[in-house]
Amino acid sequence: MTLELNRVAAQIDDMGRELASRARRDGRALPAARALLSAFAREWDVLRQVAASPAGQQLRCASPGDEVLDAALPPPPMPAHVTLVASDGSQIFPDRHGLAFYYAINIGSIIYCHGTGQAPRVATEPRLCYTEEQIYPGGDPISSDTVGIQRNLAEMEVLADLLLAEAPQGPPCLGLGDGPLLIWLRPGDLPEGRRRQILADYLGCLEKLGKAGVPVAGFVSRPHSAEVIALLYLAHLEPEARQEVRSLADTDYRGLTDRALFGFLEPGQRSALFVRGTPTNQDFRASGQEIYFFYLNTGSDLARVEIPQWVACRPAQLDLVHAAVYDQCCFNNGYPYVLTRADEQAVIQGQERRVLEEMLIQAMIRHGLPLPELSRKAQQKKVARWRRYP
Repeated sequence: MTLELNRVAAQIDDMGRELASRARRDGRALPAARALLSAFAREWDVLRQVAASPAGQQLRCASPGDEVLDAALPPPPMPAHVTLVASDGSQIFPDRHGLAFYYAINIGSIIYCHGTGQAPRVATEPRLCYTEEQIYPGGDPISSDTVGIQRNLAEMEVLADLLLAEAPQGPPCLGLGDGPLLIWLRPGDLPEGRRRQILADYLGCLEKLGKAGVPVAGFVSRPHSAEVIALLYLAHLEPEARQEVRSLADTDYRGLTDRALFGFLEPGQRSALFVRGTPTNQDFRASGQEIYFFYLNTGSDLARVEIPQWVACRPAQLDLVHAAVYDQCCFNNGYPYVLTRADEQAVIQGQERRVLEEMLIQAMIRHGLPLPELSRKAQQKKVARWRRYP
């Protein structure tokens, strides 16, 4: 054993004490935060001005929709027949110590016809990425974060294609993805041209779904964001005092999350709609795909559900998202069943990776390359671990 647990026992106890202290602090701050939520429940214009201000942009404040902020909206009836489509992805990250520098993405999907008794249809779509353009964007080796963005795009492309193929066939359709619908393209990770292309491709998928009238949503389990908390905190300050706030770190609301704020929701209830406050949402807004969100009590926890503007503005589609996501959570321990199944299809097992690399070795030899090897570092680590854990 290399982790000497007896030597971290005191740190573990300190950590428990720290967590308990945070819980007490949050417990003291929460009533005041909820009082602000009620006080500003109908102050939509004031809150929009706060969110749009430099201070609001600095704190990435959410902006309110048109619903009463402290509302607890019950789940609408679940339609008798709905086609739910979900996608999820996994990846093999590039490894400079490996046999070759490449990455792989595997997208799992499911089509679930609620109310028909039909067996779900599952599928996978693997993508191997090895060209110089793919692995050296802009001339530098691709980062793990950028591989994650490529996976996000692939998930959305698969989801949109499946939804558009299913939509004309009858029952209403709903697409569901794991995680935020709003992707974050960090400046500098990609050449600007490639960044714009990824964003255009992603937004193009949302645009096609919007034109076809097929709703899509992203499900964020146990979110840690505090965009509504930040909005309320700034709103209760005098305008001149807002300009001095750089973060919530030095306030009573440090560490308090929106998930805690909306903890009053009963199972199945959702919060009011809000608009995401991140800078990336400005790019989405410019294309008519601004991302909204609400909090949902799934029956065992609170999740954040993200939707495009055109879903938020269509009551029937918003109700479908609310009803279907909650229904999916009810019989799968608080997490959508279709996302669980999509993840099952997507995950790349260790044995599958080993077979993939054996195939890669054979292909390299077949095309006249010498027998590939791991780097000396990777070889020695492998030997050392085998000796310790044969």
